[in-house]
Amino acid sequence: MYGRFRRATGFLLAACMLSAGLVFPAAGEAVDGVRVNRALLVGEDDFVSRPSAYPSSTNNVFAMQEALQYSRDPFEAIMIPDGPVTGTQGLTAMIRDTFSAADADDVSYLYLSTHGVYDAQDAGQAALLLSDGRTESRMTAAELEAAFDGIGGTKVLILDACYSGAFIGKGMRRQPDAICFQREDFKVLTSSGALEESWYWNATEPTASDAAQAPQGAFYFTQTLSQGLSPRSGYPADENRDGDVTLRELYHYLTENHAASTPQAYPQEDEFTVFSYNTQDALPDTSLRSPIGDVTFSSSTLSLTDRRLTLEYIALRPVRVAYQIVNRRDGQWRFDEAQLIYDDVEQYTAYGDERGAVSPGRKVRTLTLNPQNGEASGYVLVQMVSIDQGKLTVHAGRVIAIPPETGELGLSVETVDRFVAGGPREMEIFVAHACPCLLSVVIENEAGETVRTLCHRQSTRPMCIDPEGSVFYWNGLDKNGAVAAAGQYRVRVTGYLGEQSFAAVSAPVALTAAAR
Repeated sequence: MYGRFRRATGFLLAACMLSAGLVFPAAGEAVDGVRVNRALLVGEDDFVSRPSAYPSSTNNVFAMQEALQYSRDPFEAIMIPDGPVTGTQGLTAMIRDTFSAADADDVSYLYLSTHGVYDAQDAGQAALLLSDGRTESRMTAAELEAAFDGIGGTKVLILDACYSGAFIGKGMRRQPDAICFQREDFKVLTSSGALEESWYWNATEPTASDAAQAPQGAFYFTQTLSQGLSPRSGYPADENRDGDVTLRELYHYLTENHAASTPQAYPQEDEFTVFSYNTQDALPDTSLRSPIGDVTFSSSTLSLTDRRLTLEYIALRPVRVAYQIVNRRDGQWRFDEAQLIYDDVEQYTAYGDERGAVSPGRKVRTLTLNPQNGEASGYVLVQMVSIDQGKLTVHAGRVIAIPPETGELGLSVETVDRFVAGGPREMEIFVAHACPCLLSVVIENEAGETVRTLCHRQSTRPMCIDPEGSVFYWNGLDKNGAVAAAGQYRVRVTGYLGEQSFAAVSAPVALTAAAR
């Protein structure tokens, strides 16, 4: 199992797939003043120019289907194509056929998971691959946006692919002048930034005991997303437990629990309800719940002198637990060198002498993250995994930053010189830092007063940007949620390495209010 799991988690790139072509009807007819949900779930599995993702993409699509079926507001239709989509025209036709009846009150969901391509030096043309393994084409952001022309209501796009953040101009040092989907009717969530690969795992060689099971695998992003909206996990993406999961809540949940890449969202702080559930409904019986719940990490930052990381979780039933440790080297997560550490504190329980066996109850565990290949500071990815009746599940992931104790941070900040607050575009802020650190980022007015705090002593995470740095976005609203007054503003950044602190301030930004 140890070797098998390492193979399962050691694959690169993001991909996805398509699955069986069925329509899953739900209650409700489109009428004025009533929100009607419809979904098209598309994924690609086999490719000409990229490795196959099977069965991870298949499982992604079905995981999203299952999650959406728990919606408090039933979906009129959840469409899954009956075969791979191989061209832009074909996907456009599916989009228009599925959502043609949408009016201003309705919501149209497109989940698209596949391999993504992006060359920042090639006019910034990001694209998603559409393929059946024999023919292959590319769909650009502009083509995907155009596919929704004439469709009413709100469009929710969820893209699980490498470099998918480029579709909304996020996760890069400077945004392009023209960005797609910058309209109030689009809500977009991507698995990674513009320069990041997205990752999946699969198990292609089942043992005899697993032979009766369906092939296993998933994309880390989609697995985390579907868990966040699932009653089996207790709807953890709902921060305030009001039964409505907003885009802001879902984005925050994903950035906390998905570690293999950096999720992006547009609009990042939007309060649009992506998913709703009935808070009065009882959660499933324990036997049907996720075997692991309430996973928390003691910190996202460790010191060079104390590399101990404490995790807490609740095991709802006897289960096997392991922790996957992935180091980062040369700008890549080295899944091919991942360590799998079994939770052997309770080795002799319901599973006898099986590795990682734990009994039901609340658990507190401490891991020591030892450096590999002589590297001291840097980033480490920690994932918690369960093995329940032969099924592998990744329950939580966290990027752990290990900053140097002292040194030069090379801190600087850059942003635009003009910004329209309250408009569709967000203000991008790039903070350069030479190594992992903690950051505080605030927006100040001419008087030096804090208008908005974007983060406070937040641990950095790798984004594959050159030079190394972090990107933040401001929507032009102050700390009270009002559009900031016209005037001159600056971005003030403080970086921390151990007991050292560093400061940087941007050039002035001339802010005006959007015309109404």
